[in-house]
Amino acid sequence: MLFVYFAPWLLAVVLAYDALLAAAAIADFLTSPRPETFLSVERRVDEKLSLGLRQPVVVELRSRGNRAVEVIARDEPPDRFTLEGQTQQNVVVPPGNIPAQFSYYVQAHAKGDYVFGDVFVQYLGALGLVARMSRLPAPQSVKVYPNMLEMAKYEMLARRGRLMQLGIRSAKVRGGGSEFESLREYVTGDEYKKIDWSATARRGKLISRQYEAERSQNVVLLLDTGRTMLQPIQKMAKLDFVVNTALMLAYVAVSSDDKVGLMAFDAEVRTFLPPAKSNAQVYQIMERLYNLEARLVETDYQAAFQELATRWRRRSLIVLFSDLVDPDSSSQILNAVSILEERHRVVCVTVSDPNIIAAAAAVPEESHQVYTKAVATQVLHERRQAIQALKRRGVWTVDSTPENLSADLINRYLELKAKSLI
Repeated sequence: MLFVYFAPWLLAVVLAYDALLAAAAIADFLTSPRPETFLSVERRVDEKLSLGLRQPVVVELRSRGNRAVEVIARDEPPDRFTLEGQTQQNVVVPPGNIPAQFSYYVQAHAKGDYVFGDVFVQYLGALGLVARMSRLPAPQSVKVYPNMLEMAKYEMLARRGRLMQLGIRSAKVRGGGSEFESLREYVTGDEYKKIDWSATARRGKLISRQYEAERSQNVVLLLDTGRTMLQPIQKMAKLDFVVNTALMLAYVAVSSDDKVGLMAFDAEVRTFLPPAKSNAQVYQIMERLYNLEARLVETDYQAAFQELATRWRRRSLIVLFSDLVDPDSSSQILNAVSILEERHRVVCVTVSDPNIIAAAAAVPEESHQVYTKAVATQVLHERRQAIQALKRRGVWTVDSTPENLSADLINRYLELKAKSLI
């Protein structure tokens, strides 16, 4: 009031300025169309994503307006994805329906169905006084499958005779029960008697004959989906590592002319697929597993093994994917495995936790680290005891870290097949 008394004319100036500013803002608002009336959006992302892999997402904006417009655009990826890059970015969209885009990366740590949401956009009017914001509808469903790229990599290296790059060793078939399969480049370690000299002369480089076992065998993948498979390792549940490995084995087995089947179970049998021999069977298995999640329930090994014995009587290699995380679950597997041993060859596959191994090997520097080391050491000791008990029962075992699990299991499978132990 004191200021107005000494400068009444200034109040009129301020009020006039405010009125002009308000009028300009209203005009800016009225002349600035809502974004959805002239902007369109398209998101480019694969409908089938691979578990654990970094994959790109591209958001493309187009304008039907007659001037370039700078917008703030924000995408809505699924909450459970890990993000690399910004999902909200400033984008200058040119006129004439010319695309402008921004991108980021996502990584899924769990299989299943997910949905990308809408894209939110905001821009300033021509006078820069008001902002218009809208939601551009862009819902998009994606499926996260087990890692399929490893299968493609296996096929490529197998054709070149370079599976050692994956840690997979070639296994020699015992006796003469093998037949010619294909030709491939010679690799160090091949027997000279397997060199095809005619093909070598034609191609100008050493070519080896590749053989395969004559007899087609049955392989049944038995997946435990109970509480012990919920434990996370490297941001993924143990079951997800197991599913990747199971699919890789299925692919290798079918490529080796074997029949492959599947049963997933916990307190009940959740899915069953009888063994069959075709590439389509691998994709059938993948479809059964892509949205299968572990559940917080106790696994009934006795009932599951009995169910398998009833449904499938032909001699097979039974590959049991489970965990030996505590003495109780280990003893249940030991008590029930005799149901399978009567007719089948059994391999028990478990995923070891690198963090527990590191904790057991660490040198404690503080008191709480002493306790951590003791617990980790006890866990590993009980695990080794359970594995030894399985071995004494005639069960073959594979206990590996996530990085080595696929290669170690495939090597064990090839070893059993080469020795005609299936």
